Amino acid sequence: MNERIIIVGFGPAGMACAIQLKRMGLDPLIIEKNKPGGMLYNANLIENYPGFPGGIPGDKLADLLSKQASRYKINVVKDTVFNVEYEKGIFLLKGIAADYTCKILVIASGTTPIIPHNFPGDLFIKGLVHTDISRLRKTSGKVIGIVGAGDAAFDYSLTLAGKNNSVFIFNRGDRIKAMKVLQGKVLINNKIKYLDNTVVESLEIQPGRGLQALCNSASSIQKYSLDYLIFATGRDPALEMIGDEFRKKFGKLQDEHRLYLAGDVKNGIFRQLSIAVGDGVRTAMEIFQHESDQQNRE
Repeated sequence: MNERIIIVGFGPAGMACAIQLKRMGLDPLIIEKNKPGGMLYNANLIENYPGFPGGIPGDKLADLLSKQASRYKINVVKDTVFNVEYEKGIFLLKGIAADYTCKILVIASGTTPIIPHNFPGDLFIKGLVHTDISRLRKTSGKVIGIVGAGDAAFDYSLTLAGKNNSVFIFNRGDRIKAMKVLQGKVLINNKIKYLDNTVVESLEIQPGRGLQALCNSASSIQKYSLDYLIFATGRDPALEMIGDEFRKKFGKLQDEHRLYLAGDVKNGIFRQLSIAVGDGVRTAMEIFQHESDQQNRE
């Protein structure tokens, strides 16, 4: 597929960019490997996004954003881009379902989870271990462990506890990195048990019921029977489709206004909805301005 503008990722940054481009008369193609909304579907309650005085659950806001994007008839294809190259003024994107070309590329692919290497991959395939709660939001009456001590771990625990699950939070250290507002909610919730200095050393499948987690806690070994375990142990920019050769061209292509990064993929620890949306809108405006300047010069 040959396009003028392609946006990889249809989370908040990609959505905002696409909507703004359409409003300015440009027609991008969106490539999204999952459903629109990105990590919003994992958020328990978004309280710092303007316009929602009482906060709004992440999945509801994701649905609202999707409906808004639908009004603009944005062209979206579901595919996974696994390689990007740039030759003779054209970006070449290889997807599982098809190949794509464009002259302007926006990477709004978000982040990918950091997964400890010492756990069997088949536990993920069997649906016993996860890196977010997108597949567990409707789960109830289960025992769920979460590894981590940041905003994601504490936010996930609140969502799952709200569905009548019993939740253990395993923090390998003794410092909680989550925001104070999340800490306050978690530590008074009788469905959630927070454990510090607790390292999940190994996991085994229990016949008939989920997992057994073997944990090293204060120099003693503790066993926990779990239905599911979630790793909320950090996230990296989702740039796995970018090879070393293409990465060398990043700076030059950005300076030439051909390549743009928007949202969580470039924002490091500043992964907030409002920042991602602002990035998307600004990226669209920069694209429009550069396209207009080029037309005027011609």
